Amino acid sequence: MDDAVDAGSRLHDMVATITRQNTALREAQARMSELRGTGRAAGDRVTVEVDRFGALTGLRIDPRALRLSTEALAEAILDAARQGVRDVRARADEMMRPLVTGSAGANAVADADLGGHDLDDILAALRDVRHDLRM
Repeated sequence: MDDAVDAGSRLHDMVATITRQNTALREAQARMSELRGTGRAAGDRVTVEVDRFGALTGLRIDPRALRLSTEALAEAILDAARQGVRDVRARADEMMRPLVTGSAGANAVADADLGGHDLDDILAALRDVRHDLRM
């Protein structure tokens, strides 16, 4: 009986952990949709903003940048865009790091607690049970 209680308690804890992770993931996805990166070039005379996909969402060219040749101005815009992409990727990585490291640790604990059974298999079995209970 104690084994059944322990297993039920562990299962309840795992479901709570998964629920917290899903909530954190949804919140991170919402923040990601608003994520922007910034890049600067030509002595800060060219500034760009990019979205999470790297698409240009803003461009500011200081009037002093117009003294550059067309080739130099084009290169400055491209440099700033590349920096913006690096910036948004770094921000995204930083935002997702707690979710990834927390998830990996939770999965390892869950696998160990369940005698090496794969967490995905257990979740699939839980979905099947839930489906059967609805019928």
